[in-house]
Amino acid sequence: MNILLTSLQVPGAASGVRVHYERLAALLRAQDHQVTVVTQDSLRPWVRRSIGVVRRGLGLLPGRLGARVGIELGNVAEIFCAIDRSQPYDVVNAQDVSSGWAARLALGNRVPVVVTGHYNDHPGEEVVKQLSLSPTSWAARFEVSWYNFLLRRTKFFLGISEYALRLTLPFLPAGARTAVAHNGVDMAAFAPAPRSTQSTTPDLRAMFPGRPIILNIGQLEPRKNQRYLVAVAAELRHLYPGCVTVLVGKGEDEALLRSLITEQDLGNDVVLLGYQTQVAALLHSADVYVHTAARENCPYAVIEAMAAGCPTVALAAGGSPELLAATPEASVPQSTAPATLAAQLATLLGDPAALLGLQERQYAYARSRFDVAAMVRNTLAFYREAAGLAPLSPPQPQSVAAHA
Repeated sequence: MNILLTSLQVPGAASGVRVHYERLAALLRAQDHQVTVVTQDSLRPWVRRSIGVVRRGLGLLPGRLGARVGIELGNVAEIFCAIDRSQPYDVVNAQDVSSGWAARLALGNRVPVVVTGHYNDHPGEEVVKQLSLSPTSWAARFEVSWYNFLLRRTKFFLGISEYALRLTLPFLPAGARTAVAHNGVDMAAFAPAPRSTQSTTPDLRAMFPGRPIILNIGQLEPRKNQRYLVAVAAELRHLYPGCVTVLVGKGEDEALLRSLITEQDLGNDVVLLGYQTQVAALLHSADVYVHTAARENCPYAVIEAMAAGCPTVALAAGGSPELLAATPEASVPQSTAPATLAAQLATLLGDPAALLGLQERQYAYARSRFDVAAMVRNTLAFYREAAGLAPLSPPQPQSVAAHA
């Protein structure tokens, strides 16, 4: 197939979306498909500057509405102008609804556009939360209405979790075709291997000899909720002395987390390891992986932990519970007090047989469902359906009322 991937996340962006489409493109090319990736970086500089002038002009309007309108329309215009309309694409896979709409405008109805939903909330409401907009402001109302407009024009939707599909169904047009292709990782690449003496990844066992290790990987930000894990660590030091919690990542919450660690005298119990590109070795060294995100779609980190054979516990947010469906006891309600989760972790750490059983069930469940081969197979099947190369599956029922 001749496939066009579009995204607002440019190469090099610190984003799971960028990781997803780059990995997908490489896997599709390995199967002899022709893949073109278009982002805002694909745009000719003078065109991008021209669009930027209009965007900045709208930003001069009073309040935040003009700026938001300029940004959203500018995003669509940039992808629209970057697409080569002369190419005989079979299908477009947009990694966000904005670039999907841009592709529809650029290519018309001659090429089907599949939109993949990577967002953790309704995409307009997600913008409102990220920017701390007042829900009643004109800017917030515009964002929600804008994304409702885009979703109502989405004919093919591919969720990366059942959660994303349930979230999106009410906003899609009648008759829209949908499917789910969960995120996937290379299970073989995450299998334990002898540690290289050349490795630049920190050796957690050497850093914390004889100590149980709890690991968390992700952007240090409010949504990832590492401050909750710091509170859990404060309780855990009394229940399971010697345990160390390692946070891997960087982000806006780093200063806050350091302050919390200092205030609660947790310098020996919680360690910020910074951003790491190779996480498999870290997961092999950890006793438990704990995922604390409060809003989540289909977290790569949870799948990577299971693939690496690291027992995993996660707050029951978004699509995380479906990843841990084989071990429902590992999905922790978001209302759980830090002391309660600390007690659960202490019990697990003190029972090697229970920890091993958790790991074995999670790995067996993940192996057939969340490997990259399954992700590519399911994605290609939906491409073929959208392109009319395979029988249509029954449309999903839409029973939940849409937002205004």
